This record gives sequence, C-alpha cells and structure tokens, in this order.
Amino acid sequence: MKFSKVISLLLFFCFFFCNAQELPKVKLNQFRNSYKQDYRNDTLFLKIDNPLACPLRIKIFSDYLKSKNLIDDTLKVMAYENSFAEIKIFAKNIDVEKLELNINQAFGDNDKIIKQNNLALPFPKGKTYHIMQSNKGSFSHDNDYSRYAVDFDMKTGDTITSADDGFVVGVIKDYEYGGNDRKWIPYANYITIYHPHSGLFTQYVHLKKDGSLVKVGDAVERNQPIGLSGMTGFASGEHLHFNVLIPEKGKTLKSVPFTFENDLSSQSLKKNMKVTNK
Repeated sequence: MKFSKVISLLLFFCFFFCNAQELPKVKLNQFRNSYKQDYRNDTLFLKIDNPLACPLRIKIFSDYLKSKNLIDDTLKVMAYENSFAEIKIFAKNIDVEKLELNINQAFGDNDKIIKQNNLALPFPKGKTYHIMQSNKGSFSHDNDYSRYAVDFDMKTGDTITSADDGFVVGVIKDYEYGGNDRKWIPYANYITIYHPHSGLFTQYVHLKKDGSLVKVGDAVERNQPIGLSGMTGFASGEHLHFNVLIPEKGKTLKSVPFTFENDLSSQSLKKNMKVTNK
C-alpha cells in the first residue's frame, strides 16, 4: 500500500475516533468569581466580585423578587477591573430560602472607546501557516461572534503566541476531544486576553488538552508563547481559530475586522493563502 494511502487511512480513523467520543458531561467556565447575599435590616445586599483585569457587565434576575414586585425586570450593573458590584434592595419579609438568582456576565464596557492597533500574528517569528478559513467562512465563521475570525492550519502542539500586550481573563484547558459537528461548539479549549490600551479582546481557540501556558490573571506580552494548538471543540481538523472581539451592547462580544503587522488586513486573507511571521 502506498505511503499516502496509509496516511489517509490513519487520518480517517483518527478523525472517526474523535467524532465517536461522547460529549463531556460538564460545561466548563473560562473564569470563576463569587457572589454573596445578605439580608438584614429589611435590606437585601448582593455583592458580585470581579477578579479579572477587565470590566464585567452583569445581569441579575430573580422570579421571586419580580413576583414580589421588588424588581421590574433584569438588574444590570457594571463591575470594573479587580473590583466588585454591589446592589441593595429595600424590602420587608424576604424569604431568603426562596431567593434564586440567575446571574449572567459578559466581558467589557460598552462605553469604552475602542482604539484598534496592528496586532502581531499569533504564532512565532519565522513560522509559516496557511489559511484554513477566512473572514465570513461558511463552515463556522457565519455569526456575529466569529464572523471576522481567521483559522491557521497549525498542528497539535504548535506554539501559539499573544497578539498584543494584555491580561488573561479566560482559560479553558481540560477538554480532550472535538469533532466536525456543531454539537461540539461549547467544548473547545481556549484563551481570552484583554488588551486595555485598545479595548480589544483576542481569543485563541481549539487548544489541545492542558495546552494553556498561562492562567487567568497573568499579564502577557506581545509575541509571548501562551498555548499549544489542537482540535478540541467544533473543528474539522487541527488548527488555531484566532478571533478579535469587542463588547456588544445588550449581548456578549462580537467579532470585528482587524489588522496584523505590516498592514496585513484580516479581510485580505483568503483560504489557502500562506502567511509568514517575518
């Protein structure tokens, strides 16, 4: 049997094996924080910590509080960097045991002015990779969250570097598998970095298991190694999914066009193009 056929068969069985894996039973969060509630002197105190080096937009809802006409709808509050948000609700006779809070959090401050700057390519100097999927790619770059992302054909274990100075605000590293099925979307390993000087967030997705070289709270520098590529989550093969995002009012983050060094626009990159970090 020809060598090329052997390789093709091995890749087929490897991909089939990954697809055959069961979905993880637990969905992981990219960061952890805590909240406290206290009821005293006819006042409900809610305090939500933000241990991150970026703002958090926080939404709080409670069917119980709404049924008691203590809130009209969802409470919205901002917790700034390495700080906390505190809410006070004045009310008598609250049954704390019935108080269940639904808390949703999103990165970023809608009011911050975004100042885009040229970014470094997310892999080491001297390396060359091809584009697997460009902006607005029909495979997975077809929604507001990923529309302007770029996929590089990095192999499992290849080094990923930070596109700019910033702070790590999210890490998922414990998933092991992925597959060519959208059901795998929530199960990718990735790193989220906030760049306060520009207001941008960058994400590096599909890392191998335990492929993060950084942790939440770390300060990182431009071109610093931060992770190892893989194919966890929704992926048709090994690659790095690189995305640049900004806060979207009323939602989480949205993907935006960006430019690498040497004025290399993300929108100019097309499938199968070769990109070298000189």
